[in-house]
Amino acid sequence: MSVKDTIILDPSDLKFLLIDSLNQYTNNTYFIDGKNPYRFSINKKKYYILIKNIHESGEGRGNQDECRIQVAKSRNFNPALSEHSNVIVLGYFHDERVFTAWNPFMMRERFNLRDTISLYSRFSIQRDAAENGISNYVDNNNQSIVSFKPQYLGLYLENYESVHLLNQEDLKNLIEKSDEFNSEDSFNELNYNNNKITITHTRYRRDPRFRLSVYNAYNHKCAMCGIQLELIEAAHIVPHSDERGTDEVNNGMCLCRLHHGAYDNSLIFVDEKYNIKINEQKINYLIKIGKDSGLHHLNKISFKKLNLPENPVHQPDINNIKIANNLRGIDNISNS
Repeated sequence: MSVKDTIILDPSDLKFLLIDSLNQYTNNTYFIDGKNPYRFSINKKKYYILIKNIHESGEGRGNQDECRIQVAKSRNFNPALSEHSNVIVLGYFHDERVFTAWNPFMMRERFNLRDTISLYSRFSIQRDAAENGISNYVDNNNQSIVSFKPQYLGLYLENYESVHLLNQEDLKNLIEKSDEFNSEDSFNELNYNNNKITITHTRYRRDPRFRLSVYNAYNHKCAMCGIQLELIEAAHIVPHSDERGTDEVNNGMCLCRLHHGAYDNSLIFVDEKYNIKINEQKINYLIKIGKDSGLHHLNKISFKKLNLPENPVHQPDINNIKIANNLRGIDNISNS
């Protein structure tokens, strides 16, 4: 595939790409709001993320290895810039499936002088990141530009102030350490030449009392397909990562492993009338990136209703459903 023919993801695709990438780093993450930039909470800290598709640098630039994104002040972007909070600009190149990040502080300095800026990277650095997990180069302005695989997005966000100060050897060591710690709930602090790095992998364990209460309320059956066979799990509607995510039964659903995964990954959702619906935006994104095999299994349950507990007290709280859909990046919901 040539660069000009590369897959271009639209803003909805990019939102779900960010959600999926952050969930690989920690369970303690959720979408807050926004339309590029998007606002996320990651390990209790809030970030604005503006993301663009990376493309060729255009006519008049002689380096064939050069690529870029262009970023302009806009009605959506200006409030994030004015807050002086964590504002991150990312490029994404689908051919290599890697993000590229520029130093946020240098970006702000450039926006003080111009309304539109171009941020340049290198195709070769992105290829190296796709092969080795992470890669960087230093441009003529002494800026370290870092490319990395999606599973390291949370690691980058948590440490962006230090990451741009690390050399290639330290960066590779950093992702190795992150991989090492990612199998369990962990908090680790590292130091690279006086640059502090934090690695926080949060893996929530479900309270066994919550699990049993949800199982009993739903008669040990998946609320979507009715299967038992010891394949069920207790799913939180509002996840633990949000302070509103309680262990009350009305914040839970009994789901089989397939539908639990589909629900947590925003493939399906429940509307305010308990209809089970396919998230068309997420499906279109997966079709675009070639990860839609098995879609017919989900289509079989679309537009059916949730099988609710007999006790109304145990039925999903409508407010929880509203919160959960927003946190999972689901919008334009119809209750018809």
